[in-house]
Amino acid sequence: MSSTEVALLPTDTLLRALRVMERRGVWLLPVVEQAGGLVGLVSREHILSAWRVDPLLPVAMVMAARRAWRGDETSSPAPG
Repeated sequence: MSSTEVALLPTDTLLRALRVMERRGVWLLPVVEQAGGLVGLVSREHILSAWRVDPLLPVAMVMAARRAWRGDETSSPAPG
């Protein structure tokens, strides 16, 4: 069995993220910029907490931003 890396873009929707998680059997996915650099993580919990608002929201609105992990800023959503 081969391993394929899976990541989301900040513009991917919550719906797409949840589908990828279900297909891969994972609860957490990295969010990367176009160039491939890590910008955040999105969990199933993040997605489900925002689902009622709009499943078509971009993951950037709910992900844990990388800058927050270092303590540079609060864990507020990344700007759209």
